[in-house]
Amino acid sequence: MSDFEQHIQERMSRAYQRVFGSPANPGFGRPYMEPPVDIYHTDKEVVVLMEIAGIPEEEIELEVEGRSMVVRGRRKPLGGRPNRVYSQMEITHGAFQRDLLLPSEVNAEAAKAVYKDGILEITLPVTRPHSGRHLTIVVR
Repeated sequence: MSDFEQHIQERMSRAYQRVFGSPANPGFGRPYMEPPVDIYHTDKEVVVLMEIAGIPEEEIELEVEGRSMVVRGRRKPLGGRPNRVYSQMEITHGAFQRDLLLPSEVNAEAAKAVYKDGILEITLPVTRPHSGRHLTIVVR
């Protein structure tokens, strides 16, 4: 199974568990956020941009291994007046996690993260250039 196929299978499994619960504890779970992400790369680095407004820096955790990166954290409920009655409620709170497959292997120890205006920018140096497999096919 390729890295990509394994990544998709793991995401589908987690999505199923978020909706229906784990096999040992079935039932509907709490809301779970998956913040939007942009990933781009150059010859020297991979950059991940994640929209996570309203989440304090100390609530964000990053894990990087090879081409895999996990970003997780928690948005606390907004404070407010007691006994409030909502007419609309769209701001989610609670845990979030994004499992990402990076386009190249990166040097996790040289990673830099900047959080500004609700956008987390993670810059990871590429450990070796992205090399595709080059095949010559003879047509007869």
